[in-house]
Amino acid sequence: MRKSPICRDGCYMPQLCSGHPAKCLMRPRAYYPMFADLNGRPCVVVGGGLVAQRKVTTLLRYGAKLTLISPQLTRRLAAYARHGRIRHLARRFRPADVRGAWLVYAATDDARINHLVFRSAQRQRVFANVVDQKPLCSFIAPAILTRGPLTVAVSTGGASPTLAKRLKRELGEQLGRQYGPLLKLLTGLRGIAKRKLPNYHDRKRYFDAVVRRGPSATRRQALTLLEQYAAK
Repeated sequence: MRKSPICRDGCYMPQLCSGHPAKCLMRPRAYYPMFADLNGRPCVVVGGGLVAQRKVTTLLRYGAKLTLISPQLTRRLAAYARHGRIRHLARRFRPADVRGAWLVYAATDDARINHLVFRSAQRQRVFANVVDQKPLCSFIAPAILTRGPLTVAVSTGGASPTLAKRLKRELGEQLGRQYGPLLKLLTGLRGIAKRKLPNYHDRKRYFDAVVRRGPSATRRQALTLLEQYAAK
């Protein structure tokens, strides 16, 4: 297998080098972390292999309206298409395919297609991620840990997905499912807390006090505490 050339600055994609260090695609970046609502929103995945399958499966979990573009599919992806869970275009990618999408993944082994996906997305101002090609990403996906309604996202800024996965495992060993009931309790208290404590800072102090009680906090205890804060 031919190795990708590496330039003197450590970039493994010198073919994208601009010749100007300030414009280097491999320079460290600060990524803004956020949780996006993709429910019902159009997203595109280009590729039909196992990597694309993982991306599709995750996006479906969060309700995305998915279009998959690839001449060939894995069995699971074919099943998704057969059951109407995704829209499948059995052909190669075209630049117009990203129009109207919220985000796009490119997960192919064809460098030309991957570059085309990224450039097309950039022109349409669509967030794009070419898998394992950080210079061709306007967003990166974290390692995700879920415990009921609790979601923890771990990212190394694209520097080492392997380390992110290891940290996810370590956090998973520390975070049990005891926080699920606490989150359910806190969600149920939001409405009444807003009525009883219209001031944001008062509510913040109240919820801080509830959280300090930990997973053992009960609704009765939380409501008693709320009355105490409201009486101050």
